[in-house]
Amino acid sequence: MFTLLRRDPLIKILLACIIAVISHEIFHIIAALIFKARLYDFRPTPIGIKARLKQSPKSFKKQAAIFIAGPLGNILLAMLFIGRSGFLHNLSEANLAIGIFNMLPVYPLDGSQIFIIVFYKLIGITRTFKLIKKLSITVKVVLAVIGLIQAVFLYNPSFLIAALFLPTTKVLEEKMRIMKLENFLNRRQRILKKRIYEVRHIVALEDCTLGELIKKLDYDRFHIIYVINNDMDIVGSINEQQVIMAIQSSGDIHTLSDIILQKQTE
Repeated sequence: MFTLLRRDPLIKILLACIIAVISHEIFHIIAALIFKARLYDFRPTPIGIKARLKQSPKSFKKQAAIFIAGPLGNILLAMLFIGRSGFLHNLSEANLAIGIFNMLPVYPLDGSQIFIIVFYKLIGITRTFKLIKKLSITVKVVLAVIGLIQAVFLYNPSFLIAALFLPTTKVLEEKMRIMKLENFLNRRQRILKKRIYEVRHIVALEDCTLGELIKKLDYDRFHIIYVINNDMDIVGSINEQQVIMAIQSSGDIHTLSDIILQKQTE
């Protein structure tokens, strides 16, 4: 494979990669249409097009199926063109590379999205974020090292370019915050469906901000929060629904003490 990469014209390799990337997005779109997700939003990128869901389905299984459709489609195309010669051989290698690359647990690749969906429910948002963050950093370093070796000895900088263009973990942090907020906003529907739901009691200082509190809440628990002052006295209690309402409001509610004060004045 690497011998062929050195012998084939670079333009053929780039063209095959662009076709593989576009095919990847098309498979995502087909899966989204099958699962009746909202229409994709398209935007151009230096290597083709990028499709994004305007609204993901609430079912985690459907979300995972949509994410895995892209890499799986690439691998199927690679198998279809395997053993062919000429440009079809380039297409086979490009699709295989794009498919495997997108299954890596590095955000925002499809592998990391599937990882987050699976572990978000199993171990909670905080532990999932820490784990995927470590994996993303580790894989990026490995890709960079392999890319340097590949560029020096095989005259092919593809792995190095891929490592350099992967976003920082700040993008992942924003993604996890959005996921957690979406989870809380959909909590009511899950409770009504299950009818019986587990509860978790926690304690937080009254000057704790809403953002700090959300980071500590679990995926599949309804929370009752006891608010205490610096003397460890309980000054009030709130539930996560009141926290959500405070976040959605346009008032001056920033801390837990603000919510307690609002309750007292109502």
